[in-house]
Amino acid sequence: MKNFLKFQSLFMAFVALLFIACNGISQNNITGTYVNHASSEFSVADDTLIVEHDKDHNYLIHRTTKFQVIDEAGKKGRPQHETEEWKAVFDEGSQSMTENRKGRIISFDLTKGILTLENSTYQRIN
Repeated sequence: MKNFLKFQSLFMAFVALLFIACNGISQNNITGTYVNHASSEFSVADDTLIVEHDKDHNYLIHRTTKFQVIDEAGKKGRPQHETEEWKAVFDEGSQSMTENRKGRIISFDLTKGILTLENSTYQRIN
C-alpha cells in the first residue's frame, strides 16, 4: 500500500510537469530585452526590442535602432538613432505575436532565448 501511494504521488507529479511543459509559451516568459546586430557593406546596425506586457494578450514593444551608413571609401558615417513603439497581440494557438500596425509576426524560441521578427533573429539579454 505504501509503495502504491508513493507511485501514485510520483505519477501525479510527472503528469503535472508534462502538462506544464506541453502548455506552450507562457505570456510571462516572453517579456524582456532582445538585441540584434546586423552589418553589410552599406551599413552597421544595432537593434533593441523591449517586450512589455500591457494587459490580457496585449503587449508594447519598444524598438531602438542605432545605425551607421558606410560610404564608398568604407568609412562609417555619424551614428543615427530611431525609436518606435509597437502594439502587438499574443496568440496562444500559434504561440506568436502579431504587431498591429504592419502585421509583422514575432515568434519565440524560449529554450534558446531567441525572438524572430521577419528575417531577423534577436537574442534575449534579460
